[in-house]
Amino acid sequence: MTSRPVAPRRVGASRPLRVHVAGNSAAVMVVPEHGARDGGTYGEQLATLLCDAGVPTTVTHAGRWFGRVNELLPRYETDVRNLFPDVLVLNFGVTECQSKLLPTPVVRHLTTWLRTSRATAVAYRHYVAPPIWRVLRRYQRAVSGHDRFTHRLSPRRFLADTRRIIDMTRVETGALVLLLDIDPPGPRVEYWLPGTIERVAHYNRLLAEIADGYDDGVRLVRASALLTDLDAQLPDGLHRTPAGHALTATAIRDEILSWMAQPRDQA
Repeated sequence: MTSRPVAPRRVGASRPLRVHVAGNSAAVMVVPEHGARDGGTYGEQLATLLCDAGVPTTVTHAGRWFGRVNELLPRYETDVRNLFPDVLVLNFGVTECQSKLLPTPVVRHLTTWLRTSRATAVAYRHYVAPPIWRVLRRYQRAVSGHDRFTHRLSPRRFLADTRRIIDMTRVETGALVLLLDIDPPGPRVEYWLPGTIERVAHYNRLLAEIADGYDDGVRLVRASALLTDLDAQLPDGLHRTPAGHALTATAIRDEILSWMAQPRDQA
């Protein structure tokens, strides 16, 4: 699919700027738990930052625990296209890059928050699942560092599916597409999933390759470079604090304002 040039919107347009964030839990989780409404994820904070800059903005989210970009693709119509965003933020990669020697459905099942209140299920979650997860987590730690072949989504598919979403979005909505790079995993993640730091570096190179294949309407946002203290800003090794999310929100705001300031014939 051939993408068409993106025409930046102007401040003072007749409707708010529409920003849509799609990604994994890094896009929608705050650690520690969500507190005051002036904190929250980078998407939540972005609306305020842009409004303060004179750009009325609405932000929507489609984030999923352990989410992968290939799962967004079949939901593209409802989760992207039908929202007609002016800006699409894609926040994927940290799940896709991981070893798949412990299958993704198994990990999702044992770590899910979507739990029924049925008595048998409550008992299962309390007495059965935790010891199973402890055994499998030790197995995952033992094998992950030696796995050089499997991924939860292969590099080839990660490139192809991300490009497919970008191409359709730009043709059908004309949106600016911002690719967020992957944060460096903290020590806790590297302990339980040895080799993740190297895998993240690989998939960050893939994200840069994707962005380099387009014009200025697709940009890589190197938000990870803004982290100065992983223990303070990324306490569980994967998810940011409100202050960490604020850094990402600021970087996204700056990219959007830069895009909007371009003459239309340079978009």
